Amino acid sequence: PKNFALAKAHVAAMRSLRELKGRAFDRAYLRHEVDYHNAVIDAVTHTLLPAIQNAQLKDLVTKVAPAFVAHRDRAQNLLDQQK
Repeated sequence: PKNFALAKAHVAAMRSLRELKGRAFDRAYLRHEVDYHNAVIDAVTHTLLPAIQNAQLKDLVTKVAPAFVAHRDRAQNLLDQQK
């Protein structure tokens, strides 16, 4: 949905990224990725997982969730290298 907070944040991020070039773009893109993954990790951990009733679905989400952490950590590592 267009009024979903992450969707609004994505639109705003894409708007600001279009104006950037080079190192400024790289840093802003990586910052956005870290923030986005943090939001997803928070939503999965505090909203999605506690609400899931189906054991198979909960197992799937539990197995996939660490990938978000790994992606966030990799983006953070690259961002840290940009300093």
